[in-house]
Amino acid sequence: MDLARLVAAVRSLFRRVLGSRITHFAVLGGLLFAFARPAPTDTRVSLGTDYLRSLHAAQALRLGVPSLSDERSFEVDRRAVEDEVLYREAVRLGLDRDDAMVREHLIQKMLLFAEDIGGASREPTHEEVAAYFEKTRERWQKDERVHLVHVFSTRREAAASLLEAVRAQDAAHPDRPPPLGDAFARSRDVRGAKGDFAESFGDGFAGAVFALPPGAWSDPVESRFGWHLVKVLQHTAGTKAKLDEVYDRVRLEYAVERRHEAIAQFLAQAFERYQVLVDGAPLPHVEPTRRLALRSMPSGED
Repeated sequence: MDLARLVAAVRSLFRRVLGSRITHFAVLGGLLFAFARPAPTDTRVSLGTDYLRSLHAAQALRLGVPSLSDERSFEVDRRAVEDEVLYREAVRLGLDRDDAMVREHLIQKMLLFAEDIGGASREPTHEEVAAYFEKTRERWQKDERVHLVHVFSTRREAAASLLEAVRAQDAAHPDRPPPLGDAFARSRDVRGAKGDFAESFGDGFAGAVFALPPGAWSDPVESRFGWHLVKVLQHTAGTKAKLDEVYDRVRLEYAVERRHEAIAQFLAQAFERYQVLVDGAPLPHVEPTRRLALRSMPSGED
């Protein structure tokens, strides 16, 4: 083989080696271990029986069984040891630094910690809920409601042509929807709050029927389905609610408010240990925002 061919063969070999993913991983791994933090002085991995039992119970719950077999329990124990070693190695190699996911996880752990030490994880007492209800009483209203009957048609002109016949039959049965118009899959006798009507028929229909005077058949009113002749039988104004009527809603809002307050108090104290700069200029005051810790298993408050 002449010299030119030998040089070309050597260059081709180097290109294949340097272009290999295995080579890239080997180099990256070498760099990680070369610049890794020193091994910790305490190399013991110590796990408690109570901790392992909690892992067994959690795995049994996930599998839907009352308890784990000895073999599965042993597997859980080995996995717990592996997880601890992997975690320590990740920290030693600096993989926890400059990682957005790790950063967000730690932030959420601190928010949970702030809620816990602020007492927000405790179930509120009836007395506390009642006191919060009195403090925010103006917000707790029984919804304005309407009871109506209607006749349906897919076309406005067809609905309008039925109005005279509907009013004629209304004299005999004022509380019933006349059996006229097109078939309608839902009830022709409906009652509910404005939000109920908006969800079922659309916002425009809800606004229109809540503005109608009771006792008379309307001109055609449009919904998401088509057109309706509507007669409002009863219109009940919203009134102030009693605690027992809205207790669950009040308890939920109060629990969320306590979590907001606990985090805000924790942040206010933490801000005292830091100087916040924006483009080198200090901020004179940082006001905590309203935020909650995210839970992996959502509660009714999230």
